[in-house]
Amino acid sequence: MYGVPQGSVLGPLVFVVYTADVISIAAMHNVRVHTYADDTQLYTSCSATDGATSAAQLLRCIDDVNRWMCSNRLKLNADKTQFIWLGAPRQLQQVSSVQLIVDSIPILPSNTCQRPQHYL
Repeated sequence: MYGVPQGSVLGPLVFVVYTADVISIAAMHNVRVHTYADDTQLYTSCSATDGATSAAQLLRCIDDVNRWMCSNRLKLNADKTQFIWLGAPRQLQQVSSVQLIVDSIPILPSNTCQRPQHYL
């Protein structure tokens, strides 16, 4: 009923046009974006002492992206949402207790970065 058939020539272009607002939403929150196919990575950088502030900033961005997705018949899959802190071991000790709650689902920091199967 909606969109273009999966695998069509226009599919990737229509998807990029359709989801371009996600980049604008992230920019409003001063959050950077990396996308590949239908996967989106939101990221920011901060000092270890600003970890909680940075996590709150990221959560506000995720909440706005989630609202946009709902209004555009898309679904944020909180079960597949991951986050990771990167830094020196001493810095990571200062942010290890921070967790994200996305769509009422607590997301604990991961020790490894997993990539989706279609990246392989």
